[in-house]
Amino acid sequence: MEEIKHWNTIIDFLASRETVNGTYDLAILAGNSLPYLADELIRLKKQNITASVMLVGGVGHATHFLRENLKKIGITVSNKSEAEMYLEYFEEKFKLPKDSFLIEMESTNSGANAANALKVVKQAELNPEKVLLLQDPILQRRIKAAFEKEWAGTGTKFTNNVPRIPYIKAIQNSIIFEDDRLNGLWHKEYFISLVLGEIPRLRNDKNGYGPLGKSYIDVIEIPDEVEQAYEQLCINYPNDRYL
Repeated sequence: MEEIKHWNTIIDFLASRETVNGTYDLAILAGNSLPYLADELIRLKKQNITASVMLVGGVGHATHFLRENLKKIGITVSNKSEAEMYLEYFEEKFKLPKDSFLIEMESTNSGANAANALKVVKQAELNPEKVLLLQDPILQRRIKAAFEKEWAGTGTKFTNNVPRIPYIKAIQNSIIFEDDRLNGLWHKEYFISLVLGEIPRLRNDKNGYGPLGKSYIDVIEIPDEVEQAYEQLCINYPNDRYL
């Protein structure tokens, strides 16, 4: 189906998966609604792929959905920030104390994620050269761009760790993913808003996040096939609903 191809073209671009090789000084989990990313963070630590781990995230658009998704797997958390909810999750599931993590729990967007994470790193007197980033895969390209801008001059190299890309195979009452493990993790409208809202944000124009707009990130080149897929989807999903 042509529409599914358009969705997956955009999703693949936004996920921006990169190869994870060797070991890293730090892995950062930015605020999101996907508990499987928290499990991935612990895997990285237990397998000594990363020396340190950090949680970054206050209360934002994903907070309600994170609480829902944790409840689905039997974890009831307090009405707190995303970072705090993950701390409760780690304590209950893995018996890990809070002091196992570097923590930031005030940021509410990708730019603040990056800026506040840098403050925490400096306070801890760390100087990480290699950092893994974990985020909702739809926001992965932008989170890396935000970190690269905020951390410019530190010498830190960032790598996107994307364990699962949410390619879709059907859009019905809910979105059905190629990877069955992802089904039910995003509400349909929320997922559509993430995907279609992200392309305008990544553009370098007066309305985007690039230097010609809000200047939250440096220039990101959006391939023609991604722009074309976006324009085709906006025929059936008017983009002004998702900005």
